[in-house]
Amino acid sequence: MKARRVLLLVLLATVCAGNLFAQQPDPSVLTLKRIFTDRDFRAERFGPARWLEDGKAYTTVEPSSDIKEGQDIIRYEADSGARSVLVAAKTLVPAGARTALAIDDYVWSDDGKRLLIFTNSQQVWRQRTRGDYWVADLTGKGLKKLGGNAAPATLMFAKFSPDGRRVGYVRGNNLYVEDLVTGRIRQLTINGSPTLINGTFDWVYEEELDLR
Repeated sequence: MKARRVLLLVLLATVCAGNLFAQQPDPSVLTLKRIFTDRDFRAERFGPARWLEDGKAYTTVEPSSDIKEGQDIIRYEADSGARSVLVAAKTLVPAGARTALAIDDYVWSDDGKRLLIFTNSQQVWRQRTRGDYWVADLTGKGLKKLGGNAAPATLMFAKFSPDGRRVGYVRGNNLYVEDLVTGRIRQLTINGSPTLINGTFDWVYEEELDLR
């Protein structure tokens, strides 16, 4: 009887040890699971990065230390590497919201006074090119969502005008321009449809020529 108990304990210990080793794969072994599921080898994200001031400095996006899941826009001196927070995540919290905007992409106006933020992006064919656009006025005038009464995630390819006072974008296969001072939205084309596209390309150009 005693021998059977000892044998049973040995078997249980062997099974437990086997399970333990099965849960801890050899880190030197390259597997498809590690590459595509666990993503052990994914590259560390950098950016989006944008140059400023004729190449004297650039900005990039980094996790905020003040707001959970928020993102700061950080300025780095090109020569010295000196780091400073240029746009804090707390300034990118819309009125009535609890979280800061997630920055999928951004661009500066030529005068550096306004920031165009692309967020809530959705996939269109291969790329995430449709979403929401917000303008952050760095002179203290806060955040403004573009598109008027447009449904969420329906704007594409927004750009500042050269003077930074307006933004053009694509919505529903038509072109629009929005005045950032007055809020007036002007529709430039009216014939957009599922078969007539203004302001962007159709699927074939994106798939075969990488044009959007």
